[in-house]
Order: sequence, then structure tokens, then C-alpha cells
Amino acid sequence: MNYFKGTKIQISPCIAAKAKFALNLTIKKPSNTKTCSYGYRCKVIESFSIENNLTNSISEEAKSTYKSLFK
Repeated sequence: MNYFKGTKIQISPCIAAKAKFALNLTIKKPSNTKTCSYGYRCKVIESFSIENNLTNSISEEAKSTYKSLFK
């Protein structure tokens, strides 16, 4: 289970899988079809970026390409 940084709120596993793929933390593209709001997506990407010490440029790229990856 993944949680938002500094909280005990769980990140949806389907969205977490998509965010990890967008951040190149995994190589297998998730096949789920779950969607979420842009705000939730950004929070998830930011949490994983902080957790994995990723640069802001990687985070911003993941945010911009995330929508096109999962239509």
C-alpha cells in the first residue's frame, strides 16, 4: 500500500500503478482503466517524487504526459 507523504491516507492502487509508470519507476504499463482528477493525479505524482527523490523536471514531465498515456 502507498500513502500520501506525511499522512495515513492511502493512494488508490490503480492510480499509484499509473503514476509509477509515468515516473519511470516501473516498466510494465498498467492495464487498468481507472481515472482520477488532475489534482489527485498531481498529488500522487508529487508524493512518489518526494519518496523517491526525483527532480521537479521529472515530476512535471510525468504530470504533462500522464493524460496522454492513459486515455
